[in-house]
Amino acid sequence: MIFTSFYKGEIKGEAVSISLYPPKGWTGKHLPLFAPTPELLHWWKSSPKDAAAEQEYKRQFREILDSRLTLIDLWVSKQKNNPQDITLCCFEKTGDFCHRYQVGEVVVQKYLPELWGGEIGTSRTQLRIIQGGKMNLTYAPKVLSLIDKCHASGFPVVCDRLTCGYYRVSLHGEDLGDWSELGVLGVLSGLRHEFYRPRLVPSLATPMVAADGKNATADVAVPQPVAAQPESSELITRLGKLEDAELKQIQDWCKSVKSQMFPSVSQYADGRLELHLRRFVSLASAKSGKKAEVKVVEPGRYAGAEVIEALGEKLLPDFHQALILFYPAGTQIKVHRDSPAYASGAAQINVMGRARFSISSCQDTRRMESYWLEEGDCIAFDNKQPHGIDRVVGDRWCVCFFRLKAECLEGERVEQLSLV
Repeated sequence: MIFTSFYKGEIKGEAVSISLYPPKGWTGKHLPLFAPTPELLHWWKSSPKDAAAEQEYKRQFREILDSRLTLIDLWVSKQKNNPQDITLCCFEKTGDFCHRYQVGEVVVQKYLPELWGGEIGTSRTQLRIIQGGKMNLTYAPKVLSLIDKCHASGFPVVCDRLTCGYYRVSLHGEDLGDWSELGVLGVLSGLRHEFYRPRLVPSLATPMVAADGKNATADVAVPQPVAAQPESSELITRLGKLEDAELKQIQDWCKSVKSQMFPSVSQYADGRLELHLRRFVSLASAKSGKKAEVKVVEPGRYAGAEVIEALGEKLLPDFHQALILFYPAGTQIKVHRDSPAYASGAAQINVMGRARFSISSCQDTRRMESYWLEEGDCIAFDNKQPHGIDRVVGDRWCVCFFRLKAECLEGERVEQLSLV
């Protein structure tokens, strides 16, 4: 079996160091094949070590592993004939962010699933999470906590983490669907509430017959499963679809400016990069009472941007700002309402990648409708209603167009904005 742990933790079988530099006095084996490069380690130490930095670290480390596939294949072949248990070790304690979890997920679980033993010293909740007969540690702490509460409430929910990052949920063998992290939190929370259980699990709404032959639920108003509702034209409006050469032109332009993009200024965005056309808006929430600061982005700053602006004029005539947005795989933007600086109504082009867009029609974040956006889809929506994007499975690009309120335009800075 192959396990993971930290140096001062429990070790099963032979201890193998996979950190760049083993601890002082280390006498066990050292396997630099699974260690980060000095450059990545230096970058991580100087980063804010937040969620966005973790996603970027994972992306870079995955590229490092991909570049070592030939050597990894040799190691995998050797382990198939190794009768001894080994534990891949690093410095971070169990539960802390560490590259060894990624080694376990993208190498051991992928190529040697029958030998995967998981992280040593996991909690009882993590021991319940079974995938292919072996433990999987890629679960968010909130998800693990809710699964634990569901089991304690008498609902032995099964929640498998898929390779795409989504969660497959079932209860008593009944499929409850595949969900993003945000979606699975809602499902697991609902299982613990009497009112929502029959809506989520049809079998729980089936009337039970008591020993005397009477309907055991006759005196209980059991809500029936809610039928899926068709897309409402009031929530999003489909404006058409970019295809073929026109779509590729936009995709190529977006990729060409990636090096000039910067981390999102939105507090709701998770690891997103952005670039502004026409105007830069320093966002302020309604609660802060502060007025958003608007600056002009000098025309012609980004070569070829006129193609984006021409599309924007078709989708949202006389728009004031365009946002070029890049969502790395695994990132999202949480449910939010756009800043008071923006007027009602926005347009969006889903340039690359698939995304699940959710929006409410009544300011109630519990009543969201979801729509899948495919590459090239152009939509309009009310940005003053709660809306968001679930965590994306693959890299995603989009362009959003907005109008600003008159009072914000009156106060915009005259000097040209430099984003250097």
